[in-house]
Amino acid sequence: MIPVLSLLVVVTFSIFVTRIAAVALTHTGMARQAARFQARSAFSGAGFTTSESEQVVRHPVRRRIVLTLMLLGNAGIVTAVSSLILTFVRAGDAGFGLEIKIALLVTGLLALWALANSSLFDRAVSRAVGWMLDRYTELEVRDFGSLLRLGG
Repeated sequence: MIPVLSLLVVVTFSIFVTRIAAVALTHTGMARQAARFQARSAFSGAGFTTSESEQVVRHPVRRRIVLTLMLLGNAGIVTAVSSLILTFVRAGDAGFGLEIKIALLVTGLLALWALANSSLFDRAVSRAVGWMLDRYTELEVRDFGSLLRLGG
């Protein structure tokens, strides 16, 4: 039972980390949808090469955010996989059969998916993270090179 709960905790942590990073990327001047995509891409290690990813690499604050996401993503994926393996391999969970573990895992993941896709949750997290970033960091809010189209 503990491996199932630890997997759900890791997935919850992953959702929050990518949301925080997306808001931080938005505060550097990236479009909201591009920031969400780049945060998830960096966290999962997908590594898409687009003009948006070039904007991330060229901007020092964005690059630092994405580097942190890459590190946390690797640790999160390893932890999630090991928790998932332990969920089904571990013997001796008193009273918890395979069906109960699967039901709990599916229910938890569906609840997290619904939470992650909730616009109310997104607005609340974005406001809270935005307030914290404004108050406790000095992120460069505008990417003047992109605004002035100095890319070339």
